[in-house]
Amino acid sequence: MASQAKKVETKGKQGQEVATRSHGAVSTKRSGEVAVPDHIKQGLSRGNEAVGMSDLVIPRLEIVQALSPCLKKSEPTYIEGSQQGNMFNSVTRKLYGSNVVVCPVFFRKEYLVWKDRDQGGGFRGAFPTMVDASARIATEEDPKFFQAVETAQQFSLLMDEETGDIEEIVVSMAKTKLKVSRAWNALVRINGNDRFSRMYNVFTVEDSNDKGDFWNFNVQTLGFSPVEVFKRAEALYESVAKGLRKVVADTTTDDESVLEPGKDY
Repeated sequence: MASQAKKVETKGKQGQEVATRSHGAVSTKRSGEVAVPDHIKQGLSRGNEAVGMSDLVIPRLEIVQALSPCLKKSEPTYIEGSQQGNMFNSVTRKLYGSNVVVCPVFFRKEYLVWKDRDQGGGFRGAFPTMVDASARIATEEDPKFFQAVETAQQFSLLMDEETGDIEEIVVSMAKTKLKVSRAWNALVRINGNDRFSRMYNVFTVEDSNDKGDFWNFNVQTLGFSPVEVFKRAEALYESVAKGLRKVVADTTTDDESVLEPGKDY
């Protein structure tokens, strides 16, 4: 794959490398605070008292593909300005462009059950083993129209280059993306220490196989995680490890490599 990553620099005290970027330097400071109207009481969160960590889902980082609904103005999930190869947030629909800075926090492999899109499509659940996923498929009236897709779930934090905000995100990697996930895991092991001790540049590249052309992820190491990111990562790690956080996985995905289980992207 040809790298499309932007130039990356690292800097820090006493020889330590802390991830930053030469184009729109990444930091954890806001470029500008949003003014809150006087009648809105700051510091309160009334109405959310019963919302716990287990009631919150983590959005996916997705890639705009050639057939993604977000490219079509007639679709309710259309994203203005989206282009093939862009990455975006599956919940907020925010576009990130073709490069993002990510801190991986927790890795988990799941087996997602999908119905063939030609038969109506649909997500039927995530399972820890292929045996569990196959048992779920066996309960369907026509099991031949369902498939369990091995999926690597990379729970991560994403640093927004424009605002400095730190966002929770999951990079779901199925089928051809699995090889990128394995390479990412290898980099993490080589780098050592906690999984979230380093930042990585995640960018999109053009890829192809005998089924056609598509966009894929690629990953490269940046530097050590800034203290703000590391602390947030520790908190996310604890909640994911305890099973308190879930991934957004539903029928509204824009990634046809997941929507079409019979298509080997």
